[in-house]
Order: sequence, then C-alpha cells, then structure tokens
Amino acid sequence: MPGWARWAPWQGEAGRADADTLPLGRIGIRAERGTDRPCSLTRPEQISLLTLWLISRSPLMTGGDLPTSPPETIGLLTDDEALAVLWHGTGNREVLREHGLVLWTARDTDGRTRYAAVSSPAGEARRYEVPLGSGAARPAGRIRELWTHTDVPHDGRHLTVDLPAHGAALFRLTEDGGRG
Repeated sequence: MPGWARWAPWQGEAGRADADTLPLGRIGIRAERGTDRPCSLTRPEQISLLTLWLISRSPLMTGGDLPTSPPETIGLLTDDEALAVLWHGTGNREVLREHGLVLWTARDTDGRTRYAAVSSPAGEARRYEVPLGSGAARPAGRIRELWTHTDVPHDGRHLTVDLPAHGAALFRLTEDGGRG
C-alpha cells in the first residue's frame, strides 16, 4: 500500500498509523452486509497482508471471529517470530517500489538485527534478487524467513526470493549476537 509509506516517518511509540481491520479468519458473523463466511484471501495473500501490517507497525485488529477461525489463520496471527517485527522494529520504511517489487526495511531495538519485507502485487509467481548491503538491507550472517521459520542461503551480496502470486516474505537479518 503506497499510502503506508507516507505515514512511516511518523510511526513510533507516541502513535501509529492504523491500516484498518484485518479481514482474516471467519468474517461476516452478524454483519450488516454479507454472509457468515471464511476470509476469501488465499494463504499467500493473508501472509502478504500481515507482512505489510507488521513491517509498517500498524495495530493488529482483526475483523474475524477468532474462536471459529481456522487454526492456520490463528497461527499467522500469533506467530512470535513474525510479531517481533511489530514489537521490536524501529525506523520501518519502504525503500523500494519498482518492477512489481515492494521492499520495506526496519532495524531491531537490539541494534544488530534488521528486518526486510519483500512483497509482490503480481498475479503470478516471481523470483527477485534483493541486494544485501545497499539501502535495502545490510549483509547478514544469518537470514531467516519468519513465516516459514527457515534459514535461507545467501551469497552475502544478494538474497533470492521466490514469491507466489500476491505473495510476501518477511526476513530477519542477524549479525553475530543479534536476536537470532
């Protein structure tokens, strides 16, 4: 969302821009319009939506009924590794938007860890080469994709990211001694 990037400089402990309610889980219960139904977003779209909420430090308010929502949705909403971006991220900002790639970065309060969110609004799967060591992200000893809980290989200069249609990935780049 391009509008979030304009609000990023004012995000902080004194206040946060609210990207609105997350339409995840079972929604439409007792709604004025629509029927009781599960969220119509695909899993990659749900991950993309949550990734953007987390990296932009928007408050997480869900419009779904949590007790009757699918366990997969609850798992996304309660993922401690991904939520750390919201809890510990500072200086969160969009650094790149071109050729179907959107890249946000943030620093962790520990001073040694960085976060990077890579997303694509493209309607088909795509591969991206994200430079490390530029304004996008600093080189890291360890890079972990937070939604899959997997460490990802990199050559120290680039990170290869394969995204599904409307997909996103959320990374923690850890120097020695970071939150790792």
